[in-house]
Amino acid sequence: MKPEAVYSFFHHTIPAFEKLGQVFLSDEINQLYSLQTPQVQIESKGELLEIQFDFQGIGQEEIDQALKALTSNQDFYISSSDQVFFFDEETKQIRQNLQELGVELKDGSFQARKSLAYSLSQLFEGRDRIAFSEEFQHLAHDLTHPEDFPLGDVQVQASLRDYQEKGVRWLQMLHHYGFGGILADDMGLGKTLQTIAFLTSQVTEDSRVLILAPSGLIYNWADEFRKFAPQLDLAVVHGLKANREVILSENHQVYVTSYASFRQDSEFYQEMSFDFLFLDEAQVMKNAHTKIAQSLRQFVVPAVFALSGTPIENHLGELWSIFQIVLPGLLPSKKEFMKLPADRVAQFIKPFVMRRKKEEVLTELPDLIEVVYKNELEDQQKAIYLAQLQQMRERLAQVTDQEFQRSRVEILSGLMRLRQICDTPALFMDDYHGASGKLDSLRDLLLQVVDGGHRVLIFSQFKGMLEKIEQELPDLGLTSFKITGSTHAQDRQEMTKAFNQGERDAFLISLKAGGVGLNLTGADTVILVDLWWNPAVEAQAIGRAHRMGQDQKVEVYRLISRGTIEEKIQELQEQKKHLVSQVLDGTESRASLSLAEIREILGISEANT
Repeated sequence: MKPEAVYSFFHHTIPAFEKLGQVFLSDEINQLYSLQTPQVQIESKGELLEIQFDFQGIGQEEIDQALKALTSNQDFYISSSDQVFFFDEETKQIRQNLQELGVELKDGSFQARKSLAYSLSQLFEGRDRIAFSEEFQHLAHDLTHPEDFPLGDVQVQASLRDYQEKGVRWLQMLHHYGFGGILADDMGLGKTLQTIAFLTSQVTEDSRVLILAPSGLIYNWADEFRKFAPQLDLAVVHGLKANREVILSENHQVYVTSYASFRQDSEFYQEMSFDFLFLDEAQVMKNAHTKIAQSLRQFVVPAVFALSGTPIENHLGELWSIFQIVLPGLLPSKKEFMKLPADRVAQFIKPFVMRRKKEEVLTELPDLIEVVYKNELEDQQKAIYLAQLQQMRERLAQVTDQEFQRSRVEILSGLMRLRQICDTPALFMDDYHGASGKLDSLRDLLLQVVDGGHRVLIFSQFKGMLEKIEQELPDLGLTSFKITGSTHAQDRQEMTKAFNQGERDAFLISLKAGGVGLNLTGADTVILVDLWWNPAVEAQAIGRAHRMGQDQKVEVYRLISRGTIEEKIQELQEQKKHLVSQVLDGTESRASLSLAEIREILGISEANT
């Protein structure tokens, strides 16, 4: 009888007979098959995890063949002596678990990346047939409970809060095992301090650390190192290319430079050797196809960590892109990753992302009060808005998804025009001399700020709007600083210090250029002149004032023009607000701005499409 027939006999025929009555089998027939319930051992071996199956009655020389049959989704294995070994249901379930994790078969055992230890421990803990080696148990415990990891010798001139000490332990634990990670604490919780504290416990005279940050934050890093760890030798790599190369040729422990400078000097950096790489505001890496992201994937550093209060702004692909640099190999291909349910994503990344929210750890932080401050469009302004809106509606009413992708830039540009009109048509119409409902509303609000003795941060996406507001402030008795994308990094730092020391009443800030990295606790009022699609960007801006060190209640005013797409944008923000926590907590997630969402924003009903 052929082995396949033996399998069919025992798997199909015998069960059918047993439904009719008791079945007796001779010893000779019983010897033709065996039900396999193998013991499984998981061990940590260097950079890999080894998963061994102990089959009964199968010689060591045949184990590899038996495992190949198992991984080929066969329900049985035929030995060299023509005996049929059936795999029981639990063994087949273990096979499915390993396949879902991308574990590979090699030389008679399954081998997995060490970074999968947490996932394996969560899947298999408590199963009687699966044993963990002592070393694997230590690894899995540390990944699950980083707060238990012994704190190394931290030499920082600051008192760490409990959650910050836990963050340092987590960084030390990941580094101990050769992992990278993302420190994703809310803005204002001291990611910079935790990083510096960690480095003081690791850096020796011969160590080299590279910190990449947006250009506006490099001097902030220098100031923080001087304040908290003056014993470390730091150099800011900035200025002309020739100057940067001179600094890089010098011997320092810590080098701080901008992403732009790194991209220009990438060949020079490739020839250098670094022990640590920190990526500040790492959401700039969210597009895996940019030159800077490509350069960093080729830049080999033993320990890579990312800092970002918003590792996901729109979709999961942004998180995938950051992990390709921080911990390559942890996640499956982007195509496969984007198909994973959120709970599976959370299982992959949980040990490698440390995220705490302000309301959870800073219970003493003053209240944050958010107010929607609505205004009406002025008549001439409204006529221009309605004309632009009608044009957009006609353009989009019949657009297909394919046409939308081809015309995406044009469509988003049209939406930006609508948002500019809500501020003032003068942002793109030189001959517009009419009124602006939003500017009138802002004047009223700023008069209240003056009367209350408050100091204010004013954010707008549009540089032209900041200029118009700047022209209004002297008439209201307000003095101001201003930061835009063209403001030099050192000037930003000096203005920030001066403002926090009480100089001037207002700080005008470009939303995208100054919404990250600045500590402006000297303000107790934040005005968002125009809304951004993604609430994470606005949260970063608010976090400039509502952060550790703030001792006053912070009021946030969102200026919204009634009856416009700004009201729809606010609704969209509410839908997107939970994206980061959803993924990190393992619930459902959503993608970024779609054609359907744009139609909804413009008030185009399904009946009209």
